[in-house]
Amino acid sequence: MNFRFPMLLLVLLAGALLCVAARAQPVQPVEAAAGQILIGGSGSSITALQLAGQAFKAAHPHASIVLLPGLGSNGGLNALRAGAIDLAVMGRPLKDAERHPDIVAAEYGRTPLVFATGLRTRPMALSLPGLVRIYSGETTAWPDGSPLRLVLRSQFSPETELLKGLSPAMAQAVQAARERPGMRVTYDDRLNADTLEKIPGTLGTVTLAQIIAEKRTLQALSIDGVAPSVAALMQGTYPYAKPLVLVSRAQATPLVQQFVAFLRSAPGRAILEANGHWVGPQGKAGTP
Repeated sequence: MNFRFPMLLLVLLAGALLCVAARAQPVQPVEAAAGQILIGGSGSSITALQLAGQAFKAAHPHASIVLLPGLGSNGGLNALRAGAIDLAVMGRPLKDAERHPDIVAAEYGRTPLVFATGLRTRPMALSLPGLVRIYSGETTAWPDGSPLRLVLRSQFSPETELLKGLSPAMAQAVQAARERPGMRVTYDDRLNADTLEKIPGTLGTVTLAQIIAEKRTLQALSIDGVAPSVAALMQGTYPYAKPLVLVSRAQATPLVQQFVAFLRSAPGRAILEANGHWVGPQGKAGTP
């Protein structure tokens, strides 16, 4: 019997009460089900990892890859520390306070951070100053006059931190958006994409990896005339990117180590690259 699912529920409950851990805690390993790998964390890349897991299973029929969406970066890391999962997917690097000798973190790719809207919205040209005007509340309509409904991510999400890091003006605009009453805020990557797809006139951030892997019906808008793509990210013409980090226990099981090695192999890289990831040689993410 696998006892890690009840533990995972406890981890999620604890994560709801404690969003940010004060310091890194030692990993508490739990007896794993034979041949099973539990993966959870950021939804930005979870479906692409599921596709990679299917290819891995074809070569390792005894393996069982179980993906747990909805944990988020912080929840995934907390679940790994508690021994409830084997691999945590994060949309940001580890903070200094989160580092511990019992865990190993490595960036396995980057994906364009996209400003997207639904297919029913007539798109408009975006620029960084234009985004500042949208987030600050100065621009509230699309070019055809229809309402522009901004969708925000949670305060401490990697997306919010990335937006605030674009410029001081953008940081102020994001904060102004958070303080306006009635704003839509999503706390889960899949719910965020669902919101952008289903509500007319919405605009928000999502990763290209999620759009491609989940076959989302979203328009990825160009910024300063450059469309978001892996090629543009590699060339440095599209600078908006989200790092994707895989965290494991230092004493990971041989099966987990084999799966991580598969992601770094040519077949694994091909799957990630086909699903909106920029992965460098030997599985090392490129740097802008």
